[in-house]
Formats: sequence, C-alpha cells, structure tokens
Amino acid sequence: DRWSIGKAVATLAERQAGGDPIKLFVNQSSITLLDEGQSDWLKNLLKAHSIPQNSLVIEINHNDALLNQQSIREFCQGLIYDGVQFCLSRYNPRNDDADLFESLPISYVKLADRLTSDLARQEVRDQIKALADGAHRRGVEVIGNCIEDAQSAATLWMSGIDFIQGKLVHS
Repeated sequence: DRWSIGKAVATLAERQAGGDPIKLFVNQSSITLLDEGQSDWLKNLLKAHSIPQNSLVIEINHNDALLNQQSIREFCQGLIYDGVQFCLSRYNPRNDDADLFESLPISYVKLADRLTSDLARQEVRDQIKALADGAHRRGVEVIGNCIEDAQSAATLWMSGIDFIQGKLVHS
C-alpha cells in the first residue's frame, strides 16, 4: 500500500511540474489505514512533494469502512486538511449507510460491480437513481464501475451518475 501511494504521489508531482495536473485514485486496505503511523507518513510524503490539494483520492472499501467506521473516520479527518480526498469503493447500499455517509468525509462513491452489471432490472436502476440523488445532496459524486457498453453508460447517465469507469472507450 505504501509503495502504491508513493508511486501515485511521485506521478502527481511529476505531472504537476510538467503543467499537466491530474487526479489519482489509490485503493488502500483497512489494515494500512489503521496503522498508527500511516497518517503522519502520508502527510510528510505529500508535503515533501508539494502535492496540490484534491489531487490524491484514497479509495476505502465499503465493507471495511462499515467494520472500522470510527477508526477510518479519524484517519480521514486527519488528512482532509492536507488536501486528500476519499472515495467509498465497492459501494453496495444497505440500511446502515446513512450514518456512514454522515460520518466519513467522502467526496466520491464508486458503485459495486454487482449494481452496474445488473442494469437491465428496473429496481437496480431505481436504486442507483436514489443513491445518486442522495449522494449529490451531500456533495458526493458517484462513479459507475465496470462499464463496457454504450447502453450501460447511457442508463447510468440517465440515473445521475457523474463518472463512468471501464472498457467502454478503450480496453
């Protein structure tokens, strides 16, 4: 996990120096996020490379966030003032998510593959629409994952999804 964050930060610094700023999403395990020294290590790394605000997004697995909500909230709160953003990944809506959405300072939510692979069902489309509406009310942008055809992309756009990720344009 530290290697991938280090590589992402180096890439961000390189692109920033070249006048081509980008935003990178980096998945991190809950074990790493809960490591006592991780927050300080990351703050020092960002400072050393002068990484621009909001260019690094750490992805946190939805199930991990549910299991370790308090600790992960503390980790996130400790880094938002350093310009780090957070994404709740593999998001699969449940009844206990209202508290999770309120407690974590997330900027993005990435839908679980299960949702985007079953777009033919009206109830799934309705669920995605409700999820997108609720996320937007909180200022959270929604990412549809594993989109590989134009029909799925169109369905998600009509449901209010902000971004798509997948092999639709290029593998």
